[in-house]
Amino acid sequence: MRLRLTVRQLVVASWPVVPEAVSRVAPAGLAPARVDGDFLASLVALRFGGGRLGPLPVPPFSQLNLRTYVEADGEPAVLFLRSYVTPGGLPGILLGAPFRPARIRMREDAVRAPAAGVSLTLRLGAQTDPGDLGRHELGLYEAAGLKRFRIERGPADWRAATPAGEQRADGLLALGFDVTGPPRIAVAGETWFETDVPPRG
Repeated sequence: MRLRLTVRQLVVASWPVVPEAVSRVAPAGLAPARVDGDFLASLVALRFGGGRLGPLPVPPFSQLNLRTYVEADGEPAVLFLRSYVTPGGLPGILLGAPFRPARIRMREDAVRAPAAGVSLTLRLGAQTDPGDLGRHELGLYEAAGLKRFRIERGPADWRAATPAGEQRADGLLALGFDVTGPPRIAVAGETWFETDVPPRG
């Protein structure tokens, strides 16, 4: 079934990590992959304006992903490790998505998700090219086996951002990533994502 979502805000905060940390969380057969020269772990916060799942409307919701980057059959991919959503996204569980409920608050200069131990405050800067972080097509997650999906995305205006104050990424720390330094942050405004939902089971 085809899913299309309108994105109102997208924040990507990434930390360089050692490849051994990626290997520890990656399923068998996946290898750590560099992104623009570094192995990374990322927090990605999205505020969706709604969308459609086939003929059905999807209400607005927010989502927070903890992810890293791997190579699958020779192709770079995003490996989703944890995904949190506000109530509007919870019906995705019925489709097999490994979502966890959470309160997620997003402003232009901040992301807060207490249940995930996430607190980011940022200062927007100039326009930027997000590099490979804005171009991955293959997504992977574990739910009764390894699921694969391909993401199509619309154009986006990206801006660099700098951390402002203390940053918390406890969810990534719990997964074994050393994210104690300042993250690299990129922010996008309105765009869209589209994908075919992987079958359950």
